Amino acid sequence: MNSRSILLINANRMRPPVAPLALDYVGDHLYTAGFEVHLLDLCFAENPVDSIRHKLANFDPLAVGISFRNTDDCYLFSQAWFVPQLAELVTLVRSLTAAPIILGGCGFSIFPAPIMDYVQADFGVVGDGEETMRRLMSALRDDRDYRKIAGLAWRDATGRVVVNPPCYTSTLDIPPSRGMLDNLRYLHEGAMSNIETKRGCPMPCIYCADPAAKGTALRVRDPRQVADELETLLARGIDVFHICDGEFNIPAEHALAVCEAIRDCGLGERIRWYAYASIQPFSAELAEAMRRAGCVGINFGADSGCDRMLAALRRGYRSADIRQTVEHCRRAGITVMLDLLLGGPGEDEASIRETIELIKSVDPDRAGAATGLRVYPGTALAELVRQQGPMPRNRNLHGCVEDNDNLLRPIFFIEQQLGDDPFGLIVDLIDGDERFFPPSRKQDAANYNYNDNKVLENAIAAGARGAFWDILRKLADSSPRTS
Repeated sequence: MNSRSILLINANRMRPPVAPLALDYVGDHLYTAGFEVHLLDLCFAENPVDSIRHKLANFDPLAVGISFRNTDDCYLFSQAWFVPQLAELVTLVRSLTAAPIILGGCGFSIFPAPIMDYVQADFGVVGDGEETMRRLMSALRDDRDYRKIAGLAWRDATGRVVVNPPCYTSTLDIPPSRGMLDNLRYLHEGAMSNIETKRGCPMPCIYCADPAAKGTALRVRDPRQVADELETLLARGIDVFHICDGEFNIPAEHALAVCEAIRDCGLGERIRWYAYASIQPFSAELAEAMRRAGCVGINFGADSGCDRMLAALRRGYRSADIRQTVEHCRRAGITVMLDLLLGGPGEDEASIRETIELIKSVDPDRAGAATGLRVYPGTALAELVRQQGPMPRNRNLHGCVEDNDNLLRPIFFIEQQLGDDPFGLIVDLIDGDERFFPPSRKQDAANYNYNDNKVLENAIAAGARGAFWDILRKLADSSPRTS
């Protein structure tokens, strides 16, 4: 055994590919701490099994870490579930090495104990991985006790999974080296690179798993460190980015500071980037600052255009704020995507009609009409579902309702009073408006389920760059109109 080596594996094979940013950050952190880090990116492996066998044939690491970004594709029509593939990967690795297997990533952090039990991994990292992984690796190397490490999931003497709560600080210190991944290949095959300026989300939305995966405490990076990381990637030929923060503009003052640091480095005219953002707080000043710093598109999680539904979803803004925020972006020259989340508790035909009418009048560049809320543990929506009785008899639920109390398998909430065909209702109300991505079962430019989306893959192969929704928008806008 090499007592200072670790093998990190990216298990995500979704196409188009999304760079496993956490592995870049964690790998650099371990390398800086003196460990020998090997990365195996299965996203680009023609034969993953052969790649793993080849890597471990003459290599005996101290541990094997596997990043697990998505438990499923969060899409009601397909309900693609990725945990069984993870179990197969763990079984294969287990057959090739006696090294302990450590899981991590956003998907894992939402379901740490259920996933560890399902795939029979030894350890897991919940939340921020850099320091937890360093401390665990040091403990394994030195044969020290690891049971008190914050953010660690481990097994006691009986095999029961124990999950230690993460311990977050107010700042996030991530060196900008980005040396682990082939980030240029992710640009060429995935249309963009990615970066974080902060982690954590304090918002009380009833459905969102981000607080479970990333914590409710905000940890912000030094804005100059963010700019340095962008400069590092630009020097390697990467000039299109997506900021992966849950909400770039929370807190707004940090977002402004990041934009200023990007401009101060002279990057505003040399890069293009996209971000997720909240409808509020979003000022004209911030829109202008983002555009001058190179931002070309923002995906706002608007959810609804009905004030009653926004309150039910515990969103901290109202329909008038949506209109104002889109106007700020219009004036700044930023492309806007509004993501709707239809079918939540209390939704009815009137609220959906109000939402569609508002979005049409607000006139974003695109709006996504996602229907059905994925139910995640630890959310207010999950608690509501528990209160409604046995899941198999709950007419609000769709997907895996049998033997799924931990919610690990895909399960979705759609308010039953919308009737037997809520998708048809929504499509009828959209009425062919090409600004919408409607609920769709087809692989075309109107389908914004990104998992194995061949339309997207072909466009990227032909040179398209940018956020997936924006590529699909441009494809649709360039397609011949039918009368």
